[in-house]
Amino acid sequence: MNTRGWSGLAISLLLLATGCQESGVIGGSVTLGGGAGTIIYRADRSIDTVEEVFAVSSGSRLNEALVLPQTVQGFALTPDASAVVYIADQDTPGVFELYRVTLASPGVSTKLNGTLVSGGDVQELKILPDGSGVVYLADQTTDGVNELYRVLFASPGTATKVNGTLVSGGNVLEFDLTADSASVVYRADQDIDTVVELYRTALSGTLNSKLHSAYAVGRAVASFKLLPNSTGVVYAANQTTSTVTELYETVFGGSQGFTISASLVSGGNVLDFTVSPDSTGVVYRADQDTDTVNELYYVALSSPTVSVKVNGTLVASGDVSATYLMTPDSASVVYIADEDTDERFELYRTVVTGLARTVLTGTRITGSQDVYGVATIPDSSGVVYIADETSVGTRELYRVLFATPATSMKVNPTLASGRRVEEALVVSNSGSVLYRANQTTAAAVELYQAFFSSAGTSTTLNGSLIAGGNVSAFGVR
Repeated sequence: MNTRGWSGLAISLLLLATGCQESGVIGGSVTLGGGAGTIIYRADRSIDTVEEVFAVSSGSRLNEALVLPQTVQGFALTPDASAVVYIADQDTPGVFELYRVTLASPGVSTKLNGTLVSGGDVQELKILPDGSGVVYLADQTTDGVNELYRVLFASPGTATKVNGTLVSGGNVLEFDLTADSASVVYRADQDIDTVVELYRTALSGTLNSKLHSAYAVGRAVASFKLLPNSTGVVYAANQTTSTVTELYETVFGGSQGFTISASLVSGGNVLDFTVSPDSTGVVYRADQDTDTVNELYYVALSSPTVSVKVNGTLVASGDVSATYLMTPDSASVVYIADEDTDERFELYRTVVTGLARTVLTGTRITGSQDVYGVATIPDSSGVVYIADETSVGTRELYRVLFATPATSMKVNPTLASGRRVEEALVVSNSGSVLYRANQTTAAAVELYQAFFSSAGTSTTLNGSLIAGGNVSAFGVR
């Protein structure tokens, strides 16, 4: 049984509801002008440990100037790529608030959140997909009580609470926005302290409802994902049996909380899952057939509880890792597993229809070499992945096309021994990849772009970094 942790490239297929194609996330529905669109990044470029946001096109710092110990904690581009919304302790060190700055007027920002109670902070933001405003998580009203608020860009400082009334001790834990910008879905112990349930609020203000039957103490929703077509939500919970986590679906305005995962072996649980981009199915990881053996399954939402195994036969002690995703066309699943040799993690693809399985990894991985992350190419022609395929311990970026599996192409210039690509994102025209790596200097992680048509060469996108500086995140639209 592998106990290996996974880091590096994120694998979510969902375009973040912030309206920004962010580092580590592949979004095939964004149109990027000029092959890469508007690129922004966060770095401690001017003062070590003071993270700020910069535009690649102009080289300008976008936020108002910060000094120690201030920093930008999070950011996102608006859907029209004209502005950035960010969280920073810009006005008062240690007090994190929400700001908006246009790319046309760098350094001139507007505070968006309402007045914070003493000790309060903004913690997370998601831009409405229609670009009208932002929903954010903050302990704005009561210190230590996290709630959800919406503010429209046309009315900065005028925030409306969107969650229901919380019981004493309750908090909002997680939230997401439907793609049609009509509602917010969130997890919270809203009605009973420590009993985490799933709720939906229509942003028109007409509805705040629980998305399943009421839970008793000991039951909880562990995670959820919205259907991309805004018709419903899939969630993992111990709803039926307190000791078993299964998958459920609620259709907005329709059936609530019905089981979609297949029957589990005694001791089995659903571990995690992803929803297909076309909203027709779910891929989930579970020890469904054999307790403690984690495998991958697909269920069509039109046929709940009828699943098919996606991975091939696992070697003894083999597992499918938590790194898996569906291609943007929803036709196949890509996953990392030590399927053929225990503790040798390779990359596989299975076509959902017919369950045709292929090994994608280029030069056969041996010994301690592994695949560490994967992301699809938006046109569904293949994937990019991070692996120490060429040199043990040196994590580089490779592309493999589905038409020619096991034939990989290194994308980045050859890295010195021990260097590593941290994360990568294929831009939506599928012609190039943005990635972070300590490619030029061992002590500095920077932002690069490489085109598939000229693999092995790349361009540095960030400006000069101060000693100790690094690019920590990036986004593009």
